Amino acid sequence: MKVEHELFELMLDTRGYQQKSFFRLCQNPPYYTVTGWKKSGKVPAYALVLLKNMPFTKTVTAKQLIDAGVSRAIFWNNDLSKAVPSDIFIVSTLRRAYNDFIIDKFIEFFGEKNVLAVLIKHKGKLSDKLIDSITNHIHTSLASA
Repeated sequence: MKVEHELFELMLDTRGYQQKSFFRLCQNPPYYTVTGWKKSGKVPAYALVLLKNMPFTKTVTAKQLIDAGVSRAIFWNNDLSKAVPSDIFIVSTLRRAYNDFIIDKFIEFFGEKNVLAVLIKHKGKLSDKLIDSITNHIHTSLASA
């Protein structure tokens, strides 16, 4: 099974890595192989498995999102200064406080591609109905803009 290179790049970016840092941390494929994936446009599935097992480098705090305009009530039981990996933060917030306003703020703060990549990565932790409603909202809000 081969995966599109754009998805691999998106996952790298979401996790806070570049191709060189991915190569250095996993040491499994030679660097010329990693760069060759971009030329071919396809990435082997084992690369995503390696990437999924790598530590997440981007973190976020509830205070950062409150400063960006998200209501404090959504984070009522969170430590505002605790740094959490952004993918875990997005999933946990969506599971307990999904509405269109939150999605709009997450897209504004994290970017549309990152939110969609997190939905793909954590598909097993979210219901299909929630994922469908989020992706529909993203596509309709982008179409109306």
